[in-house]
Amino acid sequence: MKVIYVVGVAGVLSGPEVLKEIPGIGYQKPENAVELPAVLEVPAEGFAWALVSGKAVQVPDHRGIVYRTEDGSAQEHFEVGSLPAGLTWKPWPGLFHVWGGDDWVLDTTAQLEATKATERVWRNAQIAATDYLVFPDYPISSAQRAELYAYRQQLRDWPAAGPFPGLSDRPSAPGWIADLPT
Repeated sequence: MKVIYVVGVAGVLSGPEVLKEIPGIGYQKPENAVELPAVLEVPAEGFAWALVSGKAVQVPDHRGIVYRTEDGSAQEHFEVGSLPAGLTWKPWPGLFHVWGGDDWVLDTTAQLEATKATERVWRNAQIAATDYLVFPDYPISSAQRAELYAYRQQLRDWPAAGPFPGLSDRPSAPGWIADLPT
């Protein structure tokens, strides 16, 4: 008994198909159909049956969304077979991940540099927020002024200090600053 399969896009076989008899004509096999000697088994996970050189073979099936190893961006892939260089079926995990040849790896150096940049922005904002307090005529005591200068110096020194960047190691503003009008 011959089994009918339809050859679709990229040579992928779908079926088996049951041909319907057309009254007065008989059975008509579609132009894009092939007869195989037996029903094909269910393909392995990640594979599809395709017609290759006239034979049904299982080929890797990565049709659908794949990811560029260059930047992790998603794109649609329409072909069966091995993925071309520069594409992977593994989803990009996110920021600071780079392709390591067979999987995504965390680029800890880039992650640390981004964290440092974020902390420098915070540090610069803290210094700017206290700029008005350094004017000599601003009404704070000499002890408060000394605390303010020490705090601002800690902010400036922080990137060169030991534990940078670390949220728990940020210099703390003197408590009285929070009580002042801005």
